[in-house]
Formats: sequence, structure tokens, C-alpha cells
Amino acid sequence: MNVAVCGPLGAGCTEVGQLLAKKLGFRCVSSSDIIKAIVSDFRESFEEFELRVRSGEVELDKMINSEIDDILKQGETIVEGRSGFMLLDNPLAFKVLLVAPLAERTGHIAERRKITMEEAKEEVEESDKERKSMVERLFKVEWLDPCNYDIVVNTKSKRYEEVAEVLVKAIKTLRKT
Repeated sequence: MNVAVCGPLGAGCTEVGQLLAKKLGFRCVSSSDIIKAIVSDFRESFEEFELRVRSGEVELDKMINSEIDDILKQGETIVEGRSGFMLLDNPLAFKVLLVAPLAERTGHIAERRKITMEEAKEEVEESDKERKSMVERLFKVEWLDPCNYDIVVNTKSKRYEEVAEVLVKAIKTLRKT
């Protein structure tokens, strides 16, 4: 089984994805892991690769999707964050959507990245626009529509450990059926 832990920036996808992987004995991959693997395949610096992406020479979303397909063949993988959305059209993946209010997400990002609340809010809002656009462009669906997911959890006022436990129970129940 493979699991997509999707959500807007700051909703806890990274933390919950890592906890879930540890509890289930799954591998956890993030967008940064996937991009590092892609860049290393090109044998160039990240800056050189980024220039090729910006110029349109390299279609990053397609490359990420291809890399994820290869990873998923190994089985029992959690794909968290932005890359988790790449599994929306995968009928075999268990899809999780984590949500939280903007203020909660902004605070989480400010703390995690050691930046001001203003900077965090800008990053969160920019990320929301980018993720929304990517999902609509690739899958022609609304990125936060709960109907695209198997389970939706609001992480506001919840410890990530609690969220991971809820998801473990849901996944184990589905494995039995």
C-alpha cells in the first residue's frame, strides 16, 4: 500500500508523514527527496537545474511524477507534502488531506523555518497558489475538495502524533478489507 499525505504548507504533512512511516514501517519521501534524486541524475548543480526548469527546458512536474512512479513500485511508501498530490489519480493509493486554518499554518512555518510571521504568511500564501495551480493543471480538480481524498483531518489544535495514530487505524482497517 502507498499513502499520499497531502495538504497546504504548514498543515503538518511532513511531520505526520514521517510519524506515519515510522509507525507503519513504510518509507517516507518528500518533494525535496525527489528533487534531489532528479538533480543528481542530471549531474549538475541545483542552480543549473533550476535555470533549466525556469526556462521550460525541463518539466519538473512530469519528472517528479515519473520519479514517484518508480518509488511507488517498491511499495509501502508515504509520499508527503506537495508531491503527495501527484498520487491523486492513483486508484491504489490511500489519500490523506491535512488541513488547518491559515493562522495555524503560518505560525507552524514561522517556527519551523525560523522566520517572521509576515514572511511565513507570504510563503504559505504563495505555496497555496502554486499547489492549487499544479493540481488544477495536472488533474483538473479542486485541490482541497474532500471528495478527492479517502480521509480529511483538521490538524488545528491536534498533536501530530494523534493525527498519525488516527491514520494508522484507518490504514490498518482498510488493509483488512
